[in-house]
Amino acid sequence: AKSQGLGIFLINKLTQVKKWANRWSALSPKEWYIVSRYIEDPLLIGGKKFDLRLYVLVLSYRPLKCYMSCSGFARFCNVKYTTDIADMDNMFVHLTNVAIQKKSADYNTQHGGKWNVSNLRLFLEGTYGYERTCKMFEDMQSIVIHSLKACQNVMINDKHCF
Repeated sequence: AKSQGLGIFLINKLTQVKKWANRWSALSPKEWYIVSRYIEDPLLIGGKKFDLRLYVLVLSYRPLKCYMSCSGFARFCNVKYTTDIADMDNMFVHLTNVAIQKKSADYNTQHGGKWNVSNLRLFLEGTYGYERTCKMFEDMQSIVIHSLKACQNVMINDKHCF
């Protein structure tokens, strides 16, 4: 996907991918795209989708040595989540990108639709309990480690990487 939500779109039928590919392949033949399954039942806060921006410092891939920063944040949509087909093209419902959300009439310029990770954790602990929240954060750390391991050989062999 491109930055600021450009190039991101949702489909609900496989035939739409083929139509899209035929239409756009002549315009941008050298670009790569990622297709992923939409999370059917996402965790919502206040009825709204959010994503996390987490920062990880990788000191070494062999052995893997990394540190996760405490200064990450959650980005929220301005509009409550819905699976209604009529709202499938409503990017204010589905994409958390600030470049998109700041165009919404409901955008809050004070906090920019963001919570820092410590505020998110505090909310989750109050809602789901301490143990469940700790497990959620442990699972996120595990995903980060598995993701780094998945690209470990590529990073080690890339002359542009340390």
